[in-house]
Amino acid sequence: MYAEKRKNPLKECVEFIESRKLEYSKEDEPYSSDPEEETFEIQEDKIFEILKCNDINVKNIGFVDGGNGPILRSADFNISLNRVAGVLFTSNRWTKPIKTPVKIEFYSATVLDVLDDNTLAYITHFFPREPEFSEYLPKHELKFSINDPSIREGRFRLPNIDVFGGIAMRFAEWTYANKFISNELDEGSIFVRDGSLQSGYTGENEIAESLYKTARKKGVIVTGLSKTCRLITQTGNSLNSLVHYMGNKKFPDSAWYYHPVYRITKAQEQADLYFVKLHKNSYYSFRFDILLDQAKKMSEDQREMIISNLANNSNDLSYPGYPYGLIKADQLAAVSFKELEPQKIQLIAEFNQEDYNEFILPRLRSVNAHDLLNIIRR
Repeated sequence: MYAEKRKNPLKECVEFIESRKLEYSKEDEPYSSDPEEETFEIQEDKIFEILKCNDINVKNIGFVDGGNGPILRSADFNISLNRVAGVLFTSNRWTKPIKTPVKIEFYSATVLDVLDDNTLAYITHFFPREPEFSEYLPKHELKFSINDPSIREGRFRLPNIDVFGGIAMRFAEWTYANKFISNELDEGSIFVRDGSLQSGYTGENEIAESLYKTARKKGVIVTGLSKTCRLITQTGNSLNSLVHYMGNKKFPDSAWYYHPVYRITKAQEQADLYFVKLHKNSYYSFRFDILLDQAKKMSEDQREMIISNLANNSNDLSYPGYPYGLIKADQLAAVSFKELEPQKIQLIAEFNQEDYNEFILPRLRSVNAHDLLNIIRR
């Protein structure tokens, strides 16, 4: 007897997904386990067409994004190169900031060290590449206890120390953006950060609130656009996917927005959430946040003005439906792999050779064995 032919495991994977994810529930709502999040039932009548932005309503828009890459890493220290960039659009045309650098660059160095109370902590310092960049960076070191829940990966796992380069970049995004708003934007302008307005790391809420205070004082509207969204519904669907499906059914040939979805009402994390499809030909819809206390004071016309300005900036043929300001900011801030290797060589040259061989190199070898395998595979 011939053995029964085994099914292709890839086909089995596909069948499993198809059996569970080929339909959307007609009655659903956003999933939330947090009492400080207000959710709203998902309904078709909350989907609205985005109207074209006329010349009278065109606002100045500022965009900020960051990038980083690790240069040297071990289990107990990390040195990363970081950039933060700002892009200004006036009358929907890219213009260079007047008082603020287009981009700032800095190194972040993180060590795992013993504190005075004999507990371990990750300590990060900022080192600007140019002296004038220092005013756009956090004034103090970042310090996270090894038991800090905001940095833990999962319930038990300690973070990879490389993440602290990204955390340093994130904090610098807030401080640079604060100066950018103060220096470059006027009343009625719109500020867009790459990502949501949620702030999760210890100490981040305070630095974000400083930006909000500056924006409120100047009358600048604070928003955030997220490239990815992992929010789900009560029935286990992707919330963004469900809204996207409904929006395209209602407005198949138009840009649209969906509201309300969530309102996050925590004292330190306040945002009114939307979903937006910013171009009729876009394959994507995105989560879009507006600072909650500003959103509450807006009329429907003001809300539509903000979204139509964002849609007006999202006509670039390379990525229709995604703001060109964020594309440009990403290009300016990106740290490429090619530029990290020369930085690594320069950095190693700065070490005392005896100290490097005895103390630093063994630490680097503790985490770089996989890099050697990659070289062999080539």
